[in-house]
Amino acid sequence: MAQMKQEQRTQQEAQLLQQALRCLRGEVPELQLVVFGQLRPPEPPDLGFPIHFAGHLHDDLSLRVLYSAADVFVLPSRQDNLPNTGVEALACGTPVVAFGVCGLPDIVTHQRTGYLAKPFDPEDLAAGIQWVLSDDARRKELSINARQCATERFSYSVVSGQYRQVYAE
Repeated sequence: MAQMKQEQRTQQEAQLLQQALRCLRGEVPELQLVVFGQLRPPEPPDLGFPIHFAGHLHDDLSLRVLYSAADVFVLPSRQDNLPNTGVEALACGTPVVAFGVCGLPDIVTHQRTGYLAKPFDPEDLAAGIQWVLSDDARRKELSINARQCATERFSYSVVSGQYRQVYAE
């Protein structure tokens, strides 16, 4: 039952992402999508631009290379407390576009390390993607801010210090 609900959430998130990406058709020059964690389906969606399926990556180096190569990481989660993929993207200096729900505002600072779209609004998600991609200087600043945020808030030394403090209390 829990597995079925997770699959339904994943399908809903994929639909929201596809709707957002369809809004970008012809709007962002040279747009390409890289999907990791999934193999190419028998019938991939036609979004009007190339889609590359990287499959499952099992080592940190491959993940870092992929995150770092991306101009933006889109996280269409509807329900996540603190998704590691968002933190990993920031750590690689990749701005994150996500819905402003659950724990995502704890990861993404709106228009500083990425963009927080209105919950479950694919048009606003598309607007966030376009906002990040439309200005090279802005994207570079977001990238620097993303890396700095990850280092200051999510590095091992910071998190372990927070655990020590909680245990001390």
